[in-house]
Amino acid sequence: MGKLSKSRLLACFLIFAVVAEGKGNTFKVRYNGGSVDSKVSPHDWDNKLTVSSDTITLSLKDGKSVDIPAKSVTALSYGQEAHRRVGTMVALAILVAPVALFGLFHKTRLHFIGIQYAAPDGKADGILLQGDKDNYRAILVALQGVSGVPVSVSEKDREFVPVGVKTDVTKGAAEEESAKEESPKSKPNSVPSEGQNGTVNISSNPSGADVSVDGDFVGNSPAALKLAQGKHTISVKITGYKEWSREISVNAGSEVQLTANLEKEN
Repeated sequence: MGKLSKSRLLACFLIFAVVAEGKGNTFKVRYNGGSVDSKVSPHDWDNKLTVSSDTITLSLKDGKSVDIPAKSVTALSYGQEAHRRVGTMVALAILVAPVALFGLFHKTRLHFIGIQYAAPDGKADGILLQGDKDNYRAILVALQGVSGVPVSVSEKDREFVPVGVKTDVTKGAAEEESAKEESPKSKPNSVPSEGQNGTVNISSNPSGADVSVDGDFVGNSPAALKLAQGKHTISVKITGYKEWSREISVNAGSEVQLTANLEKEN
């Protein structure tokens, strides 16, 4: 567990360095409500979120915008937890946009990201955004890289957060009730214990690539993976580069370091 935590912290420091050297990363997002009093459609992707080393800027299609100092961010959240936090803020009349409740009960997986921050006057402000399936991981990585704040996420949504992102996992009411009803005897025994696992540390050049194990996405590089002993296929890919793949054998208690030097596509 200690090694995994160190890996996540290292990833955050590396991400911060990358963002600090450039002018920031810009992402297309949907605005689903917040302290910016705008009536832009919650379906509209023509809004921009720019994350630089010291400022997070949301520029909306209607011309309205907000600059959030990275150091003023008090909380980040994803998925169900972002919904819960936004709902609380709406109840406190902090969120003023009329579209704030859009999508809170949507059954399809939508990648919602909540940013809460302290305004110059000391008031607690916040915005609810939606990233798409191709950029929401990079948004979470960039936001944590400049703010240093962990991402609050429910247990059932944790698997969708990149491995290198530090999280604060919470239990929803339904999950807590389910845990109470499930007896220890009913839990499956197929999951290997910690002692039967091996550690695979995977990094890539460039970093931030998608990492898959045996065909299943597990996070973004750099990542520290706990894998059951046996053979596994690890794949690394990122847009514009050829996919990298290796088959390895993992032994109980072993630790392996892999570096994927990705080649650009022609």
